[in-house]
Amino acid sequence: MKLSTRWLFPLALGLVVSIPSALAAAPAKSGGAVIHPTPEEVVSLSSAGELAISPDGSRLLYALSTNHLDPAAKPAEQDKDAGWQRDRQLWWVNLAGGEPRQLTSGAEKAGSPQWSPDGREIAFLRKVKDKTLLQVIAVDGGEAVAIPTGELEPTHVRWSPDGKSFAFLAPIPESKDAKDEKWRTGGVVDWGDQWRDDVLWVVGRAGGEPRRVTAADENVADFQWSPDGAKFVILTSRNADPYEVSCQLTPKLVSVRDGALIRSLGGAGTYDAPTWSPDGKRVAVLTTQQSLSMMNVLLVSDAGTGKSANVVPNLELSMTGFVWSPDSKSLIALALQRTGTALLRFPVEGGEAVDLGFSGRVAEPPLTIDRAGKKLAFISSTDREARDPTVFDLDTRQTQIPTHLNPQVAQWSLGREEVVRWKSENGAEIEGLLLLSPQAHAGAPAPLFVYPHGGPDAATPQSFSGFIQFFAAHGYSVFMPNYRGSLAYGHDFYAANRGRLGEIEFRDIESGVDALIASGKADAKKLVYGGWSWGGFLTAWAIGHTTRYRAAVVGAGVSDVSVQYSLSDINHGVASAWEFLGNPWKQTENFDRSNPIRSIKNASTPTLILHGQEDPRVGFTSSVELYRALSDLGVPVRFYAYPREPHGLMEPAHQAHRLQVWLDWFQHYLTSTRS
Repeated sequence: MKLSTRWLFPLALGLVVSIPSALAAAPAKSGGAVIHPTPEEVVSLSSAGELAISPDGSRLLYALSTNHLDPAAKPAEQDKDAGWQRDRQLWWVNLAGGEPRQLTSGAEKAGSPQWSPDGREIAFLRKVKDKTLLQVIAVDGGEAVAIPTGELEPTHVRWSPDGKSFAFLAPIPESKDAKDEKWRTGGVVDWGDQWRDDVLWVVGRAGGEPRRVTAADENVADFQWSPDGAKFVILTSRNADPYEVSCQLTPKLVSVRDGALIRSLGGAGTYDAPTWSPDGKRVAVLTTQQSLSMMNVLLVSDAGTGKSANVVPNLELSMTGFVWSPDSKSLIALALQRTGTALLRFPVEGGEAVDLGFSGRVAEPPLTIDRAGKKLAFISSTDREARDPTVFDLDTRQTQIPTHLNPQVAQWSLGREEVVRWKSENGAEIEGLLLLSPQAHAGAPAPLFVYPHGGPDAATPQSFSGFIQFFAAHGYSVFMPNYRGSLAYGHDFYAANRGRLGEIEFRDIESGVDALIASGKADAKKLVYGGWSWGGFLTAWAIGHTTRYRAAVVGAGVSDVSVQYSLSDINHGVASAWEFLGNPWKQTENFDRSNPIRSIKNASTPTLILHGQEDPRVGFTSSVELYRALSDLGVPVRFYAYPREPHGLMEPAHQAHRLQVWLDWFQHYLTSTRS
């Protein structure tokens, strides 16, 4: 995912071979010609998030993120964005028709919008002079008004049901003694206690001194007011360690008045989206059963007794979000379903699930519903249509796209996806997607880019990806296998790679590539491989187990699973127990068996390595180790490190660079004389 520009500051850690400039055709931009998008054009796609439908269902609110490259920008030492301008502002669109309206503006980015209960105002967060502020603005515009919260910097803000106050999360400010102690020690960090817990607070609509609700000895990860305003449902962890927040949450009911525990609604585990029923009698939450991150349980608890039941006991799919119906008698959930998604209605008292008939597009969370329960809103896309805010009418089953954020995509040279299926070991049926390049022709298949998804707890759906369409436009067909271990195919399929990580995925992917070659959709002499995160792990695995790929790209990938256990913010403990059936100190053989670095001595594939230097999920050292190994082995390798970046690249200049160098690497080795 990259493009080279002279204003870019990635650190090139190693260079064994030189790469010529990109061989891709220049984009055509006049006379209605089809456009082969540049990296800058892909990175400049707008995106909407944090959707919220108004209580009366008339308007859809969203935060719009945009990237713009200033063509007149000159290199400047203080400009870390390399001439790119990033913005995020609030917009709303009238669902009866009309153009979207921008609600906020200015140099400061806005986000986390929340409708007031009466639908007349919107609360949101904005960072001003390095401090996050809670602000309120009238729906019809005007100046935003700040709600004073003292030293606290709010996150996860929610209106009270009566609209007279706000609840929000924020850590307790450091005391003067704590600051002085940090100064005296030169900033020494207690590594096991480095995270600041989020506490739940309440402040009046007019501002003032916030009132602390929860204790200072636990971390609150999420919360929601009860409809009567007297209770909160909260998700808490022992502390704010990302591992604890990811895997060791506990759902609880507490008093709004003093934070007193009313009852716990479950043991520590993985939970998401605690939500009250509109009548205030029940609480629903997503959780897992016999899995690590497959959200296959929709747990509904009686708020009075704490008695709980899974309302989807036979669901073999993973849910990504849900909402209550206004009558509190059912829940509507968004579920992954093979290469698509489904909207399903589940009766609270039991009974068969009803498929609501949303099809033709892939939906993404969060879901938001109007007060009458007639309109459901979310983001959706197709393989050839970029992500847009979407409204689904629950009565008519009609889909509305109230605004198109990226109409320019229709002018791109786009590939078209098709579902492909094949048999792997022991006859296991595997499914995936093949994005056919518009430059592919019968009898002359385009080079095949094998692009496995990350996770591995994920699946590739038929949704829009500027990344893969970029490669399709520049002459590549892209193969995206949903190997065993993927979500969306049932629990057994999801659990099939436990204790055999690397081995199972490799067999499924390679048998899929064989099937594409046999069908004439791929050329055995024109194969390349690359992925990000777990896709990077699979790339590192592949280059140690086959030499048939002309080039490979390892993006933020795990090369040493034992090192990963120690360096990752969340991938240890119960995560390791699920994936590797143990930990590297006791079940050493399990980790050795699934460790790419153990087979890297067999590698000869030219490999490009890409990684963010501040990655908490997959330690940067993992890529350093892989680079050192390939360098020592004499394998052509290049390594780009991206400063300031976490696991996913955030800065537009880095995203554009990634696209360009990834393409260049493939182009160079597909046109080289390497045997």
